[in-house]
Amino acid sequence: MFPERVSSLKVSGIRKLFEAAPPGSINLGLGEPDLQPPPEMIKGFVDALEKGYNKYGPSAGIMELREAIAAYLRRYRRDVTFENVIVTAGATEGMRIACETILGEGDEALVPNPGFIIYGPDVRLAGGKAKEYSLRAENRYLPDIEEIKSLITPRTKAILVNSPSNPTGAVFPRETVKALSDIAKDHRLYILSDEVYDSFVYEGEHLSFARFHNDTIIVQSFSKSLAATGWRIGYVATSKEIVQQLSKVQYYTLACPPTATQYGVLEGLKVIDRFQEEMIAEFRKRREVAMRKISEIPSFANAPVNGAFYMFPKYAQKMPSEKLALKILDMGVICAPGSAFGSSGEGHIRFSYANSQANIANGLDIVKAFMARL
Repeated sequence: MFPERVSSLKVSGIRKLFEAAPPGSINLGLGEPDLQPPPEMIKGFVDALEKGYNKYGPSAGIMELREAIAAYLRRYRRDVTFENVIVTAGATEGMRIACETILGEGDEALVPNPGFIIYGPDVRLAGGKAKEYSLRAENRYLPDIEEIKSLITPRTKAILVNSPSNPTGAVFPRETVKALSDIAKDHRLYILSDEVYDSFVYEGEHLSFARFHNDTIIVQSFSKSLAATGWRIGYVATSKEIVQQLSKVQYYTLACPPTATQYGVLEGLKVIDRFQEEMIAEFRKRREVAMRKISEIPSFANAPVNGAFYMFPKYAQKMPSEKLALKILDMGVICAPGSAFGSSGEGHIRFSYANSQANIANGLDIVKAFMARL
C-alpha cells in the first residue's frame, strides 16, 4: 500500500524510549540543552509578533538573518555572503532538502555507522542509496580513510560527515578533515557536513570542511547553539549555485521558514558569543561529571569524548542495547540504545549530559547500581 522507501522507515529508537518514560524520569536521553535561549532572542521573537511579522517571507529566509549568518560563518571562511546561506526549519529539514537537491535516483552517499538516525533515511527518501562507513572505538570513532576510498564507485555523489559527532562525541582532527576533503576533490564529490555541534568542543578545535572543499554543504541549527530546539530554525551554507537549487526545493517542502522566529534568531546572533561562552563553561563541567561517573561503572568502556554532549560507552553484558535501555528506563533513567544509530552502535548506550550536574550524577549512579546487578 505504501512505497518501500516509506514503509521501510523505522520509528526512532530515541523517541521510542523518551515517549515511554514514566513521569519523574531523569532524562539522559535527548540531545536537548536544558537552558533557555538568550532573553534578547526571546524578546526579539515577541517584538516581531507585535510588529506584525506573521506573514509569508522569502523561501531562502529574510535577508537580514542570511547576512547575519554569513557574518558568523566568516570565522570559518572569509568569502561567505548572504548568497551562500538559506534559512531552514532546523537542521533536520536542512539535511532533507540538501539530499533531495544533490542526489538523483540511484546515486550513492557514504554515511557514518554509527551516526545520527536521519542520515540513511534522508538519502533513501531522496531516491539514493546509503553506503555505510565504519566509526570504531579503536580508531577514536574517526573515519578510516582507506575504507572511505574503497567504498567510492562511479555512482558515489557525496560523503556525509558529522563533527563533533552525535552519538560518539568525536571531533575530527585537521588531518582527517583534510584527507576527506582531498578524497572529495579527487572524485568530484559533495561533502554534506552536519556541523550542528560546532560550538561544543572541549579538546582541540572545530574545523569546518568548508575551509578545505568548495563543494561542502554545511547543515546547521540554532537548536543547540542557542538552546532553541523547539523553535525549529537552522540553515544550510554552501555555494551560491546550490543555494539557488535548495531554495526551489525548500519552496515545495516548506514554502518559507517561519518569519517571526527568524527575527528572534537575528537578535540571538548578536549575543551568541557571550551566550555560548557561558553555556560551554557549564557543559564542560557536566562532561567532567559524566566522564567520572561513566568511568566508575566497571562494565562500561568509553572512548575519549572531545565534543557535542554525549557519552557512548560500550558495555560488557551480552544483551541487545534496546533491551538494556528499556531496563535502565525501568530504573527511572532515560538513555538511548546504541542500535538506534546503526548496526555498529549495537553493544553501546548513549547518554546525553544536556542536564544538570546533579541529575547527571544521580542518573549515572542509578545506572551504576543497576549494571552491578546484571
